[in-house]
Amino acid sequence: MYDVIIIGGGPAGLASAKACLDKGLEKVLIVERDKELGGILNQCIHNGFGLHRFGEELTGPEYAYRYESQVKERNIPVRLNTMVLDITAREDGVKVVSAVNGAEGYMALETATVVLSMGCRERTRGAISIPGSRCAGVYTAGAAQRFLNMEGYMVGKRVVIL
Repeated sequence: MYDVIIIGGGPAGLASAKACLDKGLEKVLIVERDKELGGILNQCIHNGFGLHRFGEELTGPEYAYRYESQVKERNIPVRLNTMVLDITAREDGVKVVSAVNGAEGYMALETATVVLSMGCRERTRGAISIPGSRCAGVYTAGAAQRFLNMEGYMVGKRVVIL
């Protein structure tokens, strides 16, 4: 049984895990569906992060790495590539986080507290009224940023921003 399970390994989840341990909680777990910690920061290769928290200007990946290092220094366990399926509360107040990953399969993780820090998602093409059913070459800003900065794919040479 965990004291707290933090769902999301981005900046908020990493900071939450560190804060929980610093406040005396001992059994903390981070559950992240991606293959690495850091969340959206990993694709933000520009600087401008860290001035308030670390007193210096950092890129997104540098900022994420600072928090990831603090999590590792404190030996906070992390489950990567893990999708949370459900959160339920038993009659005794214990929360059960149902999750699954390829290595361990299905798991029912018990905890006293759940912290939801899953970040945000860009609105879909349909939600921002870009018409059509299969618009080849139409990307949200975040998708283009991920393709270019993390995956190394050039998304195009002529750009229109809507």
